[in-house]
Amino acid sequence: MANFVHMGYQAIEIGDKVRFLNEVGEGTVTQILSSTHAMVEDQDGFEFQHALRELIRVDDREEESEGYARVIPSVAEILAQEVSSQEQKAIEKEFKERYVEANNRPVSNDTEEVDLHMHQLVDSQRGLTAPAMLELQLAHFERMLLIGIRQKTKRMVFIHGIGQGVLRHEIWSRIEQFYPDCTCRSADPRRFGNGATEVWIGESAFSRRSR
Repeated sequence: MANFVHMGYQAIEIGDKVRFLNEVGEGTVTQILSSTHAMVEDQDGFEFQHALRELIRVDDREEESEGYARVIPSVAEILAQEVSSQEQKAIEKEFKERYVEANNRPVSNDTEEVDLHMHQLVDSQRGLTAPAMLELQLAHFERMLLIGIRQKTKRMVFIHGIGQGVLRHEIWSRIEQFYPDCTCRSADPRRFGNGATEVWIGESAFSRRSR
């Protein structure tokens, strides 16, 4: 099998870094299977088969200038040793469908609300430890934020509840550490009490993502 295949204006080759058209994240092409499919290793080291028409090659210069180069743990990595393989696949399917839906939603460029409560994210929490649930919530927060940035959403409200304040603290810390073009504050207390964080996405974030 050839080591590359030409797809219209671009050639996909082994070793190319690519983005997924219908999924969140990036990966590296490890094998060209045919003129229509390739194996891609994602950011968490997992290999999956993808249709070439759903891959977008990432230019090296774009990668170097990327302002949001974050390796967000995959659902599979978070759930390792937590639940059975059948339950893991079911949860992965739930999240994948959620991201496809988010990527395909009409772009409002105004405000988007994201509920991070576990009962909103998974059908069953059986077997999940508190640390695993927190990691799922944080990974979901970051992936939804990145979708919002790509869609040029100006304001996002993440509903995390009150609890012990751990999730809220982690969200604020990650915004400060990894997303310099975003700012956060407590959302409207009349509507959310103290259980939500409002993230404002600056115009510079949009320009970073569109390079």
